[in-house]
Amino acid sequence: MDRINVLVEEYRALYGLLSFRLAAVDQRVPLVAGALMAVVSSVASLPAESQPAVLLAIPVANSWLLRMTVVHARAKEDVLRRIDEIERHVNQLAAEELLTFQSRHPNRQAAVSGRTGMGAVSSVLAMCFAGLLACLAFVVNRPATPSAFLLAYLGYTAVGMLDLVHVVLRLRGYRYAKGPPAAAPVSRILKAGV
Repeated sequence: MDRINVLVEEYRALYGLLSFRLAAVDQRVPLVAGALMAVVSSVASLPAESQPAVLLAIPVANSWLLRMTVVHARAKEDVLRRIDEIERHVNQLAAEELLTFQSRHPNRQAAVSGRTGMGAVSSVLAMCFAGLLACLAFVVNRPATPSAFLLAYLGYTAVGMLDLVHVVLRLRGYRYAKGPPAAAPVSRILKAGV
């Protein structure tokens, strides 16, 4: 019973962490994405000498935003898989099915970090693509854009888009891996030596 109680406490703590991860994706990411889109839409109103710096910063900011979303999605995946493990372990110790939400969820492991996690990643990816395409359209339609800058920026945005796709593809292949077992507690080591 003590072992089950310890696992249930970890289960509760993990659900709290899961709520934090969901809130991070559901609240913070849209705020940052909105701010980034506001910057993209205001490039034309900036002084001409400031525009190239902003245009160069936007792909980097897009990459950062997607990577932060993926970090939360991976962490959410780890939490979901550990909750699944705890449910199975508690059920095994109790010799009956007591906890089942994650361990018997119909979409279990169908998408990394569940439907909401992959939905958020896909939304941020689409927003990042839209931001990059808007910047590229601005550069193409900007009067007196040097052709060297246009070609360099086209390559820069292409590399940025490939990087975004690479990040998402790596996430799709992500699998939770339980860490190695911890060393024996000090109390057990001291008892063995006595």
